Amino acid sequence: MHFGIIDHNDDSGRPHGQQIAERLELIEAYDRLGIHAYHLTEHHGTPLAITPSPHLMLAAAAQRTTRIRLGTLITILSLYHPMRVLEEAVTLDQLSNGRLDLGVGRGVSPAELAFHGVSGEEEAQERFDEAFEILRQGLTSDSVTHAGKHYTLTDAPVVSHPVQRPHPPLWYGTRTLSKAQWCARLGMPMIALVPSPAVRPLTDAYRAEWASAGRAPQDLPPLGISRNMVIAPTSAEAMKIANRAFARFRSSLFYLWEKAGIVPPPIFPADDYEGIHATGHFYAGDPAGAREWVARHRDMAGVTYMALETCFGDMTKDEALQSAELLATEVMPHFT
Repeated sequence: MHFGIIDHNDDSGRPHGQQIAERLELIEAYDRLGIHAYHLTEHHGTPLAITPSPHLMLAAAAQRTTRIRLGTLITILSLYHPMRVLEEAVTLDQLSNGRLDLGVGRGVSPAELAFHGVSGEEEAQERFDEAFEILRQGLTSDSVTHAGKHYTLTDAPVVSHPVQRPHPPLWYGTRTLSKAQWCARLGMPMIALVPSPAVRPLTDAYRAEWASAGRAPQDLPPLGISRNMVIAPTSAEAMKIANRAFARFRSSLFYLWEKAGIVPPPIFPADDYEGIHATGHFYAGDPAGAREWVARHRDMAGVTYMALETCFGDMTKDEALQSAELLATEVMPHFT
């Protein structure tokens, strides 16, 4: 069982330069604490992300850390020319000395896609499919040739290669059985984007597809979930922090949907953190409760990885650091 940090780097209300500096200090702390990976999301035109170019943030983090893996969940492939993504991924893997985990996807926000001239889900999926094919080809060869609706390349040179071979892990977030099976066929780490009872069918399907290809169970890549977690010495302190910080995070999350007049998808089972915690989906409490919560979700969902959002909303650096330190010292050792 491995534990990572997932981060939107949403607007805390503090000056953005200060917040970015604080986030980089937190990533340094995650590195010291032995947390497996730091994953940064990508969003545009919204307070949900004050660092809308996650590759830039990861480049800075690569120079401040030595062990922690660094990646995106996700890089929105439909928004970029795939050769640019390829070159940036190679550079990030080199800057981090082979620590890049590149998450990929097509994007889920219609407004964000529209800002970049992508007209809807169908076009986004088409662009993703072509870009993903080009990316995989370019990461393992010296040139790229592709003829598609959106991209045409003829023997485009690839002059620099990643440290990791055959290429850095390509992560994918999914809600469906068909995509879980697709990830298994390609050997991709998977993050399930549904509540834990609905995750088990996805991880079971992944394992079945993996076994049908004659692959050994011990070679499985990470199968994970993403959840919010706040840990403090007492449950009351943790819930006070979580409720306050989540109010701002939730506002940032829905900002762009509401501004565009688009009905957002049903993301949370309740309107405040305490209500979500009551359903068991998120956690806020003391370390003993966190250990029980992790074990329950591990067994319920059949996962081997948790990407935990421990810093969000107007949470201070010290509050986020407290959660990370308790996670690393009081929770993680029980699952190694």
